[in-house]
This record gives sequence, structure tokens and C-alpha cells, in this order.
Amino acid sequence: MLSEYIYEEWTKDYISDLINKAKEGDLDEIQKANLYWWERSYIRNKKIPKELLIRHVRVSTIAYQVWKEAREKSDFEMFKPYLKEIVDILREEARILDYKNEPYDALIDKYEPGMTAEEISKIFEKLKTETLRLLNRVKNSKKDFKTNLIKGYFEKEKQKAFCKFLLEKIGFDFNKGRIDETTHPFATRILPMDIRITTRFYEDNIISSIFGTLHEMGHAFYEMGLKEEFFGTPVGESVSLGIHESQSRFWENFIGRSFAFWELFYDDLKRFFPHFENVKMEHFYLAINEIKPSSIRVEADELTYNLHIILRFELERDVINGKLEVDDLKDAWNEKFEKLFGFRPKSDKDGILQDVHWSSEMGYFPTYTLGNLNAAQIFNRINKELGDIYEFVRKGDFKVIYEWLSENIYQKGSLYKPQELIEKVTGEKTNPKFLINYLENKIEHLLSID
Repeated sequence: MLSEYIYEEWTKDYISDLINKAKEGDLDEIQKANLYWWERSYIRNKKIPKELLIRHVRVSTIAYQVWKEAREKSDFEMFKPYLKEIVDILREEARILDYKNEPYDALIDKYEPGMTAEEISKIFEKLKTETLRLLNRVKNSKKDFKTNLIKGYFEKEKQKAFCKFLLEKIGFDFNKGRIDETTHPFATRILPMDIRITTRFYEDNIISSIFGTLHEMGHAFYEMGLKEEFFGTPVGESVSLGIHESQSRFWENFIGRSFAFWELFYDDLKRFFPHFENVKMEHFYLAINEIKPSSIRVEADELTYNLHIILRFELERDVINGKLEVDDLKDAWNEKFEKLFGFRPKSDKDGILQDVHWSSEMGYFPTYTLGNLNAAQIFNRINKELGDIYEFVRKGDFKVIYEWLSENIYQKGSLYKPQELIEKVTGEKTNPKFLINYLENKIEHLLSID
């Protein structure tokens, strides 16, 4: 088993000796950062018994297959025994790692180093309150987002061509990467000069491919911008999921769903797809930014998406901390969902079984919303330093934006911990006010369009 081999190599005693010896040297900032991440990884791995690791891998492999079948049949009872075992493993892992405030911190720290559940909770509470306020504003407006105007048939090959066209115009370097089709979109770095984007195409939904491509392009830009000279070391890697997600959300939503972006590209869209010839750009912009609560996380709009994450964060936290058992998890999900969205999921498939994550891990979900929050904060900082970012977008000058992100985010890799990086770049740690202000301004603009 590959994971077992990696574990054995990473936990050999001589590694500790090497780390301690390295600490005695006169290290520069980059060497200190590399040493910090290596030591952190060594200590964490050393604490986890090999037997628990092997059990986790084996149970997760089976649980994933069972989850797929259970989701298809919309039957949580089928998946429940395997989820119980996953939770048992994760609770044991958290107990062994022994974080001082609460067990769930051990899982949060895996994906967002240095962050705690309590810190996230304070941020999320403010965001939740303001999101519900803004959602009520939209509901009370009874706004017609004109989504019927973007329904139609869109040939797959033309979608591929348009997505590639957008990537070229924005500045994706096809000498260093490529775009391909897949079932579940992702971006990955094979080597510094080999970055892959994948997306999916539905012939009845052009929006999925456009924004899926822009999302993965954001991830790819981060990977492309990492310093090649540090490849293979921690400093040459992305620092956390919350920072990585900030880049995908930045390009997908703050740029791609903006009015300015479509002022630039709408004529091109009509050239590729005559379907939009009689659709006003303002109405297209409305449709791609529709705010409508959905039971499905991956179909959620910019505003309500974070409510989906907050729901999962609160449930995970209670489960890992022993306040909620798997037997009661489905009822807890449905009750919390109804409080947030005003209705219950119509099935297990549309509710507790919709995500793959819990077939192996917990602690991952909060990083999605941390990504949105960080993206808003970075967006605000760029506006302060460079002036109105949308003026650059209208002119098609994406290079200025990319270079700022490259200098301030991409090239830094893991030189700093996530919150240190955000504070150095924006002047403060992750603060929900920036995303709230962005959403409030955008909603007012959307509601003002006839």
C-alpha cells in the first residue's frame, strides 16, 4: 500500500535527527519555512499509529463505493455503518493529536494550518447572520433573474472552443498547460511546466462549463505562479486549501461573474452562440447571478453557497467533538437546513448524501467558505492598490491582475502560514466584512437591473 510506504518513510527516526541538526544552522527565511513544514508533517505523522492509518485508508476505500451506491438509491441507512467507522477513526485521530481547545481543531488544522474551530465559528456566525439578511432582501424583492433566457442547446465542441478562447484571452499559458474534459472538474500540477485543467460540458447548460473552467483556471494560475526553483519543497507548494480556494473563487466569481467581464466578452459569446443574439447583456448577467436557495451545494449561488458550508461545519464540529452521533446526523442535517433555507431536502440524495467528503474525511468543508472570504479580502486590497479592478477587466488587461496575485500570493507558496499571508497581503486576518460588503453591493446592483 503506497500510503503505508510513505508513512514509514516519513516517520523514520533519522528524520528527527536531521531536522534538529538543521535547526542549529544559520537559516534564511525560506529555509526556516521549509524546516517548519517538514517538522510539522513529521510530528503529525509520528503521532498517528500505522494501524490507524491503514484502517482509515481501507475503510475509506470501501466507504466511497458504498456512498456512491447509497447516494444513487438515496438511502442514508446503507451508508450509515461506514460513516460511523469513519467518524470513529477521525475521533481517534483527533484524540491522539490532542489539540488543546477541542478535538475538531486537529482536523481543521490538517487543511487550514493554524486555524481553529472557534475562530472559524466567530467568522461564520457573522457571515450567517448577514447572509440571511441579504437573502431575505432578495426574496422580498421577488426579482425575476430571467434564467429562462440562458436555457437552450449548446454544442459541446463550441463550448470547448469558447472556454479555450476565454483562457487564452485571460492569459492562461498553453505552453505550460492544457484543458481537457472530465466528469468531476479539477486542476493539478504534474510539474512546474505541466498544469492541467479539466472541466465538464452539458449541452443544455453552458453556464456550468464557463464557470467551471474559470474556477479551475484560478487553481491553475496559483500552481503556475509557484516558484519553479522551490519545486519539491514546502515553500514551492500552495499553503492551504483556504488560500487555494480563494484563487479559484476570485477568478470564477469576482472576475467571471462580474458585469465588467461580460461587457468585454458578451459579443464573443454571441459570436460562438447565436442563441444569445436577442438576449440583452444585462439580462444574461442577471441570469448567471441568480440568487435562489437550492438543496444542492454545488448548484448554489454566490450568496447562499456559504450557508451550505456553515451547515456542514457546525455538524462536523458537533460530531467530532462528541456532541452529535451519526445515528442522529440525518435529522440534525434536515433541521439545520430548514432553519437556514426555509425548506427540507426532498431526499437523502439531495441532503446528507450529496457530498463525497464524509466517505473519508471531515474538516475540509470550512476551507470553501474561507476561500470566498479570502478572495473578497484580496479583491478589496487590489482595488485599493491598483484602483478599480473592473476598469482593467473592461479593457481586457488581466495581466495586471495576474501579476499582482503572482507577486503577493502565488510566488509566496508556503513561505508564510495562511493567516500570516492574508495579514501581510491585506493588512488583517480573515474578516467577513469584505465578503459581506461585496455581496451587498452586488445584490443591490442586480436588483436595480430591469
